[in-house]
Amino acid sequence: MIGRWRERLGALTGPRAARPDPEAPAVEARGLRKVYRSGAIAVEALRGVDLRIERGELVAIVGPSGCGKTSLLNCLAGLETTYGGEILLTGIPLRGLSDDRRAALRARATGFIFQQFNLLPTLSALENVELPLLIVGRRGAQARARATAMLEAVGLGDRLDHRPSALSGGQQQRVAIARALVGRPAIVWADEPTGNLDSESAAEIMALIRRLNREDGQTFVIVTHAADVAANASRLVRMRDGRIVADEPTGAAPAEARTTTVPLAADD
Repeated sequence: MIGRWRERLGALTGPRAARPDPEAPAVEARGLRKVYRSGAIAVEALRGVDLRIERGELVAIVGPSGCGKTSLLNCLAGLETTYGGEILLTGIPLRGLSDDRRAALRARATGFIFQQFNLLPTLSALENVELPLLIVGRRGAQARARATAMLEAVGLGDRLDHRPSALSGGQQQRVAIARALVGRPAIVWADEPTGNLDSESAAEIMALIRRLNREDGQTFVIVTHAADVAANASRLVRMRDGRIVADEPTGAAPAEARTTTVPLAADD
């Protein structure tokens, strides 16, 4: 399976492949619209959203259920293919990219943290974290060393060989964060990252995200309905009825941007 992914992604990394621009914003949307249709019924989830997120920012997108925040994340992350307006991910327009090239760009430039963790249950913590690097063609020893370093960075250096079932919810989310960061992405998307955690574990996860943003310049975009989670961000984007109704700093200083992204195929 890993070999097939390597071949598929490797074919997309030649000299004609789109490359992330290290000077461009992490992501930018212009006049973004998204409509869901069911028969004769049309629901306008996004209504002309303009948003620019610079590298090094820690942004929280908040709003009531149904306001469009998850639709916005899915569009910005390249998970939606039908929308109006324009999206540039690391300076690359998403419109017109084939499914394979869009997937390759996501693999190179983004990481994801999910509410449900989405760890492979038969793999150890270390194997879960190194898997994205193996898929994009990193050598085994290099991938293992990088994955080990990331797990140590999130405080799980003593849990490398544990499977998800042997870890607490907070520890599983730390593994998921390490997996999202292992490829040094330009931006990490976090959809309700503390939704399945108790209050103590949630506070620890948000402290970890703040530290990674502050010390490493990692860009995070967090979608949440929880005020205490949003309070950790340096910028707060409020949505209602498919529109951004407020976009303001919280007072926390954004980190200095880091622009390195991992190459898609092994190059050393």
